Amino acid sequence: MRTLDDALGLRAALLTGPRVVVVGAGFLGTEVAAGARTMGLEVTVVEPEPVPVRRTFGDRIGALVADLHRDHGTRLRCGTPVRRLRGAGGRVTGVELGDGTTLPADVVVLALGSMPATRWLTGSNLRLRDGVECDALCRAAPGIYAAGDVASWHNPHFGTRMRLEHRMNATEQAMAAVGSLLGDAKPFAPVPYFWTDQYDTRIQAYGVFPPDADVRIVHGDPVDGYFAAAYGHHGRVVGVLGWNTPRQVRTLRRLVVERASWTAFTVVPALRPATVN
Repeated sequence: MRTLDDALGLRAALLTGPRVVVVGAGFLGTEVAAGARTMGLEVTVVEPEPVPVRRTFGDRIGALVADLHRDHGTRLRCGTPVRRLRGAGGRVTGVELGDGTTLPADVVVLALGSMPATRWLTGSNLRLRDGVECDALCRAAPGIYAAGDVASWHNPHFGTRMRLEHRMNATEQAMAAVGSLLGDAKPFAPVPYFWTDQYDTRIQAYGVFPPDADVRIVHGDPVDGYFAAAYGHHGRVVGVLGWNTPRQVRTLRRLVVERASWTAFTVVPALRPATVN
């Protein structure tokens, strides 16, 4: 899934009513699975991690995303790697898993993440670790700027280097890079924002979500299908997540912007990452 033609080809294939296997349970994979299930198709998601979206939100939220998909009839095979694809006559027929089982499939979607395309810059003397390395002004070298998925830059708001693959970041970082080019240079220090729509659920997120962060439910209850959660790291609120709570999560966003103390939520029991067997 890299181009518009890939998306149009997938749409045409799904309209034939195939058995679908999605390899990878990040945002793209789970969104494709949700779309296919909404069409009434037989869908299985295969993910080597114990739960979906684990690398983004951790085990606790990942388990809730898994429950969401199971509740809508999607089969999940988490904690299982893919060994190879099987085919006949130039068409895929199945996905062989690491445990030796084979999932029948007429369509397979590989949603395995991406790598920044920087090979064409080899020999340019630019720093190319995890994309084009830039400073806080989006500057890779004198007179050279980068923006979007390929750009790795130091975000002074969080005091760390990051590279984001979100549409909102590509738009905002491009504006910042143009400002630097035109002499209106300001450090690019956004609070990242992204969202995903799956079935009847919208998940919205502001900030960053370190794997070792503390997690607290600060509004609502997952049992009721709507809640807001806060992520704390090194004593600060670094991220907030809303599950069907757009108003609340927009309000909570200010805590990330203000780098509020994590003690603001001490009255709420912490939810540390769940142990997954």
